[in-house]
Amino acid sequence: MDRFLNQVFWGDARRLLRALPTASIDACITDPMFGVARNYEYDWGFDPARGDPAKHWQIHGPLYRECLRILRPGGILAWAQSFKFIPFFDDWFGHHRVWSPLCTAQGLNFVPNTWVVQTKEQRPLEHPNNMVVFVDRNGFFPLKKLHPCSKSVEELKFLIEALTRPGDIILDCFAGTGSTLVAAQRLSRRWIGCDLSRAYCRTAMRRLAGLPVTMATRDGSLVRNGKLLVTAPIVPRVTPGCIGLPAAFQVGGRFPPGLTEYPVDKA
Repeated sequence: MDRFLNQVFWGDARRLLRALPTASIDACITDPMFGVARNYEYDWGFDPARGDPAKHWQIHGPLYRECLRILRPGGILAWAQSFKFIPFFDDWFGHHRVWSPLCTAQGLNFVPNTWVVQTKEQRPLEHPNNMVVFVDRNGFFPLKKLHPCSKSVEELKFLIEALTRPGDIILDCFAGTGSTLVAAQRLSRRWIGCDLSRAYCRTAMRRLAGLPVTMATRDGSLVRNGKLLVTAPIVPRVTPGCIGLPAAFQVGGRFPPGLTEYPVDKA
């Protein structure tokens, strides 16, 4: 697993998921394409579902099942999904709970995000009593100009603290501009990120570069007692999916070369 950790992969999430070992991830906290509008556009193009729930789940159902596969027993899934699709949640996800943190910041209006939360075994997890999240307006507002559905670091920190432990491995296979990865690094979790957009990967790298981090291993009583074992800076990398991964992850010639170690200072 070491070759995957603390890296941002530029490419199709399906290829990364196929390359990850079964039962290797502690939590998958991710925000896939919403698919609720015909004109929802990312920098790589329009959402292919164009608002059709059947097409949306045709795309995302296999990804969801792969996320369950790679979770460890008892591992956690937090899957952001449009509230407009709530009538389909039982059929799509089985037993689950909906978490909707109440984000607030001076001068910004937030529509609560909808997160489907469950274990690998599709056991629903109750949310904390206090769901209010205070967002740094100055940190979040610029992200909204870069991505059509940005999530704040504060909201992701809320989810990560509630659902994981220090040293856990968190996957965000739709990482966007990297809020999940930034929150994980600040909270001493290990992380793996992936996005189809080169521009979003570069933004994530800029945000990650230079962040102080305290890492913890996951095995043994030291972690359970909250003692952090290793303190070191992490140098995040953005990697095209065909470098250093199994053959099943490789798609010949589709990934531009030369990104094994992305020059963060020039991103």
